[in-house]
Amino acid sequence: MTPPTSPATRCTLCQSDRCDVIRKKLRYDVKRDVLRCQNCGFVFLRPTEKGSKKMYEDAYRKNYGPDLTRQTGCQEAFDTYFPFQKPIIGRIEHLLRPDMRVLDVGCSTGHFLAALKGRVAVRVGLELSKDEVNFIRTRLDFPVYNEPIETAAISEGPFDLITVFQVLEHIDDPIGFLRNVGKHLKPDGILYIEVPNLQDILLEYYDVPEYADFYFREPHVSYFTRDTLRQVTELAGFTGTIGNTQSFSLLNHLHWKLTGKPQKNFTLGNSDPVLMEGATGDPATKDEFNGFIQRANREYKALVEKHGLGESVTFSGRKIS
Repeated sequence: MTPPTSPATRCTLCQSDRCDVIRKKLRYDVKRDVLRCQNCGFVFLRPTEKGSKKMYEDAYRKNYGPDLTRQTGCQEAFDTYFPFQKPIIGRIEHLLRPDMRVLDVGCSTGHFLAALKGRVAVRVGLELSKDEVNFIRTRLDFPVYNEPIETAAISEGPFDLITVFQVLEHIDDPIGFLRNVGKHLKPDGILYIEVPNLQDILLEYYDVPEYADFYFREPHVSYFTRDTLRQVTELAGFTGTIGNTQSFSLLNHLHWKLTGKPQKNFTLGNSDPVLMEGATGDPATKDEFNGFIQRANREYKALVEKHGLGESVTFSGRKIS
């Protein structure tokens, strides 16, 4: 067993200094400890002097994007992610009202808010990447702020709904971050969060060590299970429901299992799987086989979600009164 860590690496959730090193390597062969708290189970990266915000500004968009083979710009990222917003909106459809004011924290290129057009009254983004903020201000039709949530003075607030998609894992202090998010919510406003799931089926049940090497990465300083996301939201002053979702396809998981490698881009991994394509062959035959794999894909993803093993954990709730 690894000796207790120093006070500088106390657990963010419970402040225990009894944390085990569970990994020493991240994606791209980055050497950095991954720690798990013995007391509450929270998993996080050992802090560095530069902090996660500096790393995000310096290197995130150069090394992490929708295509693993090359760096992509804002327009290409928007064009990649925008077509996949429909199922995301479907997950929160029951929360939406035409008179709503919505803030998306960490809005990236604005693809979610762009897809929300016509469904709510006011859409506002907050994003730290200057390139993405400039893209939104030039190409899209809603306001975006370029300040941290702790200091941002957002004149369109307070909000009926605040969304935080795939952002909380980048935050060194997720409890403090969510408390500041809560300051921008109406008293009965809703907070919706999605984060990567540490109990992802590829980590928990499939013997694919290369996936673990891929999963843990330098920009993700906090790692959540259903239990630890509930702890974080409660400590930040929220109560609500923990959920689970799976977007990547059955073929994506088979690709990992068979090759030990990711598919080359986001679109391949998230699209409906296709077994037969091209100009040759009987169209009716191809439709039948493609229909089969797509039905299997829907059934597979539903089964993954049923057991809480999808790639994302979700939270939907309100501030504790």
